Amino acid sequence: MNRITAQQVLSQETGPLQNLLLTLPLNLGSSQTDLTLQWSGRKKKDGKIDPDYCRILFYLELERLKETFIDMQVQNRVIKVTVINEYSKTIEAAADNYLTLLKANLKKMDYRLSGVLFENPVSKKNTDTKLKSALFSEKESYSGVDIRI
Repeated sequence: MNRITAQQVLSQETGPLQNLLLTLPLNLGSSQTDLTLQWSGRKKKDGKIDPDYCRILFYLELERLKETFIDMQVQNRVIKVTVINEYSKTIEAAADNYLTLLKANLKKMDYRLSGVLFENPVSKKNTDTKLKSALFSEKESYSGVDIRI
């Protein structure tokens, strides 16, 4: 019950911006974990999600790879992905075979992959703070004036 309530509180609309938080249980073989996803983006005038501009954050705790944080930013249909994990070199080597396929499939959907970065966090303490604060931080609420000339 607490998960449902927390997700409702953290998922909000502020002006033209919308934030959604979703936590899903995930079974990977004998291991059980949660996949946490935070989506932030703007809405179109008709109220629908604008697929051209958004930011999606994934947080996943895996048995062998430990904490994995993926930050995907979309601006004007150009995608930049950053994968943060202490085993970033191993993940980069495994993912290298699939990047061409990812780029081609995104191009079919009229998106362009500008790059995929694999980062190793500086320290475990810094990782916990950086990842969890980025994922669960309360953003400043939307304020300002939109003027159309």
